[in-house]
Amino acid sequence: MPGFFSIFILALCTAAQLLPSEPQGCAGGSCYPSTGNLLIGRASYLSATSTCGLQGPERYCIVSHLQESDKCFQCDSRRPYDPSEFRNSHRIENVIYLSDRNKDTTWWQAANGVEEVSIQLNLEAQFHFTHLIMKFKRSDDIICEERYSDIEPSTHGEVIYKVLDPVINVKDPYSPQIQGLLKITNVRVNFSRLHTLGDSLLDRRPEVLQKYYYSLYELLLRGSCFCYGHASHCAPAHTANHSTVAGMIHGRCVCEHNTDGLNCEHCKDFHHDLPWSPAERDNPHTCRECKCNGHSSQCHFDLAVYQATGNVSGGVCDDCLHNTMGLNCELCKPFYYQHPERDIRDQAACISCDCDPAGSLEEGLCDSYTNPAMGMIAGQCRCKPNVGGERCDSCRDGFFGLNSTDPLGCQSCQCDLRGSVSGGSCDPVSGDCSCKRRVSGRHCDQCLPEFWGLSLDMLGCRECACDFGGAYGNRCQTDSGQCDCRPHFGGRQCSEVQPRYFCAPLDFYQYEAEDATGHAPNSPALPGHLKPPAPMSCNELLNNQLLRRRRNTTDLEQREALRQRCPLQQMPDVQSIHIESHPGHRVTWSGSGFARVRDGAGLVFTIDNIPFAMEYDIMLRYEPEARPLSPAEDWEAIISISSLLLSSSQRCGNVLPSEQMYTITLPHQKRYVRTERPFCFEPRNTYAAAVRFQRRGVPQRDVGAYLHADSLLLIPKYTELPGFQGNGRVVEQRREDMLRYMCLDSFMATPTATPAVAPTCSSLTCSISAMMHDGALPCLCDPQGSLTTECAGVRGQCRCKPGVAGRNCDRCTPGTFGFGPQGCTACECHSQGSVSPRCDPVSGQCACHQGASGRQCASCQPGLWGFPSCRPCQCNGHADTCHPHTGTCLDCRDHTAGQLCDRCVNGFYGNPVLGSGDHCHPCLCPGKPGSGHWNADSCLIEPTSDQIICHCREGYAGPRCDRCAPGYFGEPERRGGQCLLCQCSGNIDMQDTESCDPRTGQCLKCLHNTDGPRCAACRPGYRGNAQQQDCNRCACVVEGTLPSHCDGKLCHCQEQTGVCPCRDNVVGLTCDQCAPHHWNLGAERGCEACDCHPQNSAGPHCNMSNGECQCRLGFGGRTCSECERDHWGDPQTECRECRCDPSGSEMLQCNRATGVCRCQEGVAGRSCDRCARGFMGRFPKCERCDPCFHRWDDSVLQLQKDLGHAQHSSGSVQGSRALPTSSHAHVSHARSLWKSLALIQNLINDTDAVRDHEKAYQLLSHSTDDLRAETALIDRRKTGVDGEMSRTAERNRALQQELSQVEREFRDTNATLAQLHPHLHSTGSTGEFDFVRGWYRDSLDAERRCRISVWGPDGPARVSHDTRRRAEGLVNGQLNSRGHGLQLKSLTQRRLHWLHNKVCGGHGKGGTGCRADWRQRLCGRKGCKQIESGYVLQKVNNITDHLSTTSKHLQEAAKELQDVEMLARGVMIRAASSLLTAQEKKDFFRNSNKELRDLLQKIRHFLSDEEADPVAIQLVSQRVLAISLPVDSGTVALAVQEIQHSIANLTLTESNFNNTSQELLQHARDIQAQAGRTWVTANQTQERLDATQTAIRTAEEALEADRQNLNSTRSATATVENSIMRMEDKQRNAAQRLTSVRQEAEPLQRKLNENSVVAQSARARADSTAQATRNLDKELEEAQGRWRKLQEKVGAVGVGTQSLGAVTQRARDIQRQAQDVLKKATECMETMQSLETTFQQNERRMQDQEEELAALERNVTAVRDFIRESILKYSSCT
Repeated sequence: MPGFFSIFILALCTAAQLLPSEPQGCAGGSCYPSTGNLLIGRASYLSATSTCGLQGPERYCIVSHLQESDKCFQCDSRRPYDPSEFRNSHRIENVIYLSDRNKDTTWWQAANGVEEVSIQLNLEAQFHFTHLIMKFKRSDDIICEERYSDIEPSTHGEVIYKVLDPVINVKDPYSPQIQGLLKITNVRVNFSRLHTLGDSLLDRRPEVLQKYYYSLYELLLRGSCFCYGHASHCAPAHTANHSTVAGMIHGRCVCEHNTDGLNCEHCKDFHHDLPWSPAERDNPHTCRECKCNGHSSQCHFDLAVYQATGNVSGGVCDDCLHNTMGLNCELCKPFYYQHPERDIRDQAACISCDCDPAGSLEEGLCDSYTNPAMGMIAGQCRCKPNVGGERCDSCRDGFFGLNSTDPLGCQSCQCDLRGSVSGGSCDPVSGDCSCKRRVSGRHCDQCLPEFWGLSLDMLGCRECACDFGGAYGNRCQTDSGQCDCRPHFGGRQCSEVQPRYFCAPLDFYQYEAEDATGHAPNSPALPGHLKPPAPMSCNELLNNQLLRRRRNTTDLEQREALRQRCPLQQMPDVQSIHIESHPGHRVTWSGSGFARVRDGAGLVFTIDNIPFAMEYDIMLRYEPEARPLSPAEDWEAIISISSLLLSSSQRCGNVLPSEQMYTITLPHQKRYVRTERPFCFEPRNTYAAAVRFQRRGVPQRDVGAYLHADSLLLIPKYTELPGFQGNGRVVEQRREDMLRYMCLDSFMATPTATPAVAPTCSSLTCSISAMMHDGALPCLCDPQGSLTTECAGVRGQCRCKPGVAGRNCDRCTPGTFGFGPQGCTACECHSQGSVSPRCDPVSGQCACHQGASGRQCASCQPGLWGFPSCRPCQCNGHADTCHPHTGTCLDCRDHTAGQLCDRCVNGFYGNPVLGSGDHCHPCLCPGKPGSGHWNADSCLIEPTSDQIICHCREGYAGPRCDRCAPGYFGEPERRGGQCLLCQCSGNIDMQDTESCDPRTGQCLKCLHNTDGPRCAACRPGYRGNAQQQDCNRCACVVEGTLPSHCDGKLCHCQEQTGVCPCRDNVVGLTCDQCAPHHWNLGAERGCEACDCHPQNSAGPHCNMSNGECQCRLGFGGRTCSECERDHWGDPQTECRECRCDPSGSEMLQCNRATGVCRCQEGVAGRSCDRCARGFMGRFPKCERCDPCFHRWDDSVLQLQKDLGHAQHSSGSVQGSRALPTSSHAHVSHARSLWKSLALIQNLINDTDAVRDHEKAYQLLSHSTDDLRAETALIDRRKTGVDGEMSRTAERNRALQQELSQVEREFRDTNATLAQLHPHLHSTGSTGEFDFVRGWYRDSLDAERRCRISVWGPDGPARVSHDTRRRAEGLVNGQLNSRGHGLQLKSLTQRRLHWLHNKVCGGHGKGGTGCRADWRQRLCGRKGCKQIESGYVLQKVNNITDHLSTTSKHLQEAAKELQDVEMLARGVMIRAASSLLTAQEKKDFFRNSNKELRDLLQKIRHFLSDEEADPVAIQLVSQRVLAISLPVDSGTVALAVQEIQHSIANLTLTESNFNNTSQELLQHARDIQAQAGRTWVTANQTQERLDATQTAIRTAEEALEADRQNLNSTRSATATVENSIMRMEDKQRNAAQRLTSVRQEAEPLQRKLNENSVVAQSARARADSTAQATRNLDKELEEAQGRWRKLQEKVGAVGVGTQSLGAVTQRARDIQRQAQDVLKKATECMETMQSLETTFQQNERRMQDQEEELAALERNVTAVRDFIRESILKYSSCT
């Protein structure tokens, strides 16, 4: 008997076709072989797992023949079927044909009772499978005709399985996915279960199972051999071991379209130029022969090559011959090239290269073919970078030493272009270079000694020009030119003194006379002969002087002058005079003043600080003292130099101690003289210089004659130093400069101030000082007296604080004192109180007049007042001092006060005036002042009573202030006690003695409605601010305020705001109203919510008093949630009128839920409008029936109740989907049961039948017997249902577990996709993301279908759940029906109306089954619907189909999700890699930009420096120009490749291109800025040239003034020597101005030369900028072309063109900007050319002006010589 099998089909009435179809041709496209039954000819490949009678004859029966005599038969399959001998053989090969040659039907039959059976066909190759048809063997009665077979196919019933279901929408049946479904190699049909109708559950005997088995008449497997559309017929396969049978479908394709293989699954050999593909309807996809140009017979297909050619050709030739290679053997192999006159198909087309291996690349490789676009010429040798020649056998110009091991071929000459004269070329063999004059080295890369700065100059290097004193030598570093400096000298040439150091001037070794030791005229320490003093006395001197001067003055004047001179004889021989300088007065001394020396006396100077052994000139500075009535006289000085130690140096070794003596004249008109001979001093020795001063040309000493000696100086003899010896040009120039600029004379002048020294003198002086001291000298500025630690660079003078003097700022000036961190302080002695304006230099104390005191003598002594007329103080004996100006007494004693201490202080009384006899007494209030018990401010004595009256302080009262005043509290009667103010917040009466407690201060009588111990709060029930006396009563409504806050009718509120504490849902400041949508103010818990029905009311508000809402029509109740009066129904849907009859109802209001009215007794009906059961008559007059009716009525009602129960149970049984009704016998039983139940129900419902008691009793008895007979059948079914339900429950649990697991996986997958979705969207890979998104949508669709199929209304889970519930109900009902005595009652209680509906398509009206009326049947007609057994089978099939589909969908979804996950992971990895690469590029660009900005900033600062070295500028310019452009063609090509790669992975194209474009734009802008800076430099140069012209005009004017001064000098020298001295000063100033002009002109000349070089460099840079801009323009055009190609490629793969359009527009913008930059650069070049012309003109003018300056210099030199001669001539005049 047929059962379940594993191929689920759609029923389709299609007859089996045994003969193959006609083959199709292959002319226009795909072709397919003929289609037929694949079983024909393959009986040996067909097998079944069960066949009846294989081991021996077996008996089987047919269910439908059980009533016939021939109901069982024999099956003997030990031999194959034979129509003559073995007709009972039912082997599996019988299904190949439907009948034998005698037209008798044959079939295959399985063993009895075997359920798990399968049929399998093994094919020898792949076949194209279309459908399968199975025709079953069974004979039975069919009640209702069906087009398709039901769960058990009838005899000759067909089961058809088509691979492509017509219901499935197949867009392309030739797609690989669909074709993959049609390919088969094996077919298996599984039979899984027999339907035994429950017999096997009751009885498992073999005779019972003989009628249940599987059997098939015919099995048809329709298909054809699978050839992918490349064959129209097939041949027997080589592996087939059977003979050809008519109608057999063979398995080996006879391939066409140049294909090959068993199934034409690949191309033929040497036909791989196109990819193999299945043929299509309009495209055969013919395999194409490879193109190998006759050099190969083998090839293969390469997908990458195919895609690279635009899907044109993908064939790659293998094993190319004749020295060829390439995809199509179209190229020559390395070291071979194509002969120009031979075609590539020629076997001798490729010939060997002829290149020198030593000089060519890749050991002699040449171009294999000619390609002008790529610069390739067949046979051309590719030389190494430094090699040339047709065969690459010689070095290029600038290279030497051809060598095969050198990757460059030849070595670079490495001649430094800056130092070589041949442009970088060298000897091609040795590599030696030709150097410039000042350059040496094999590569001309080194400067000669004493030269540095290798450059492009004509001589190559520049002189070191090290300072001859600041540096140890004239050698310097070759790269920077730095000389080797002495200590504390810096600068490149060692000509700069470091900070806090200085150079000693020529007069640095100066010894002050006021610091020397003074000696009397007769002292043996003084040199020379002592003259005798004048013999006359002071009176004789006066008489002689009077006689001598009588002719010119009067006697009185002469005597007064001589009288003033006489006291001078009593003064010391040597006296130090300290002079205070004043602003505006000329300073003619050095140090602190002079040494006043008498005629014949002298000074001894100690010299112990000689730095360098050499000769020094000795110079004296002095001033003669003018005497009244005495003419000016000349003095002379006798100098003796002696050393304490013998000379140890080679320079001074020939000088003996004390052998040097000098006598020099000190003219009265001069201020300094110098010895004619120098003296040799050496370090580490001490010298004593003794000087005697006496009048010249007189025989005797004048005791009244004095000379002011200033200082002794040692002037070094600089000509002995190395820098001034020799005859070199530089040495002669130094000596000439010392004379020309009168450097020595500048330091010999009177030290009026720091002399104006020419810069040349300063430089030479520093050099001399550096050699003498081996470096610079430290400033040693006193930290207390100097402002800074730095000093003047030449003299070393520190910047002193106010009042401080000295080179080191280490002493106070005269008139100051207190040397310290703030400097010195002026004495400021009071002119009236002091004797002298000077003070003590340490303390600053001035000398005061009598009565004066203080440091400045500016006040009176203690006890005196009224400065400067100081007088005693008047204080009545109660004070010692008074105010110095007013005389008011200070610090009065004895409790007195007042200006003269003439009254008592507060707290005392009496008369303290001196002489009154009284004094001040203390007031007792109650204690005395200062006792801690005094509470008054003052007191007085009542004159009449002589009693003390106390004036109490605030808060105290009483005659003695011994108690507290009202409003105060405390204990004033005890010592230390005090009265304090009562703290009552101002809310008490301060005049009321009882307002607060006088002891504790507690407030007792609070006013203004306040309360509390401090009256600081409002009374309960009041609100406001007690501190401001503003407390008012609370206005709270008692009904709305919380009861806990009310006391009677007084409620408490918040004290500050007056807000009352309201009950719930009560609002208002005084709690006087309910909150919105609330009512019932005054309720215990506050206002209640309105709760108005949202749909049935007009709004949420209600009446504040009764809470009634405003209802819409038809609704009522307080909240409108009920129907209105006299209505009923569900207020959520509709309210209807009751319509109760007033005559029969107790009230007009009916039941609000059901609408049934409450009827009076005897009345019934919904509206109480008819008589009730058991009553008779016409309403409203109803009378009670006879009592017998009531007994019968009770029986009928009980029976009706039992019948309803039976119908309900029947409905439960019918509602079960798991209960199979698989036989017609079951159907008949069910119909009989329905008839009985319907009959009983009709009897009960039919009042007419009920009245016929006899008839009703017979019918009930008959129905009861029928129902009892059915009980046994239902019990047996119940047993089967129990087993089925157990298995169903197990499958249900397994299915639920599986579905739960699938659901969890779906949730996890959805979560993963939700996480990946934003990231995948952000990567921008359009194709991949769309692919992932498509799979994601498929996944969601699969999930939705799974949920619908599993949990939908007809899903297996829901059906299984309902089946289980109904089965359990049925089982419980059956368990309750145990026992024959209860069977009738149980059956009559079941409702079977649902079964009626299923069987008959409607409710039956009688007890005779499914009838429309009492005569007409419905089965077989239009109104008859499917029976329950068919419905159950269809449901089972649907469930099984759903499960299979769900499983298949789940598998597909899992696979798709795995693919999605793998794809997403790959996308994520590529995205992360691309992001990382982009981040690295971003960081690299950011760092590069930062470095570039820093470099540009440094260059900008360097070029803007006016003191920048032109050579350094040139080096920087060269290095800047040597920087390669950031973008060239190769870089652009590489960038384009990277952009292509980025486009293929991420959508970061625009940002990458923006970065590259920004770099190009930034570079162009930098070039523009550089050209702008060059233009600014040119403008600055022009400005400097203008300044030079101005300076020249100034010099010309100065020279003209000098000529005028020279004429004045010539006329003045004939008359006055003073005019000569003034002319000398003017000449010196003129020489200094000329020097400064020359010095200014020299840097300008150098600057002009430098600017010329800069201009040339700028022009070169402008040229390079223009060329770079043109290159950029060209590269941008190339990049734009590549971008167009990229745009086309990107468009081909589906990328939008909007972003590329924007990128192209940006590229065009950048191109326009670059063109603008080029235009501006061209304009800058034109400007530079004009500037260059101006430079040349200015240079010529500078040369002319230089010649004029030289002529002027010669004139000035002649003038100077003339002035010097005039000075010498006039100085010798007498």
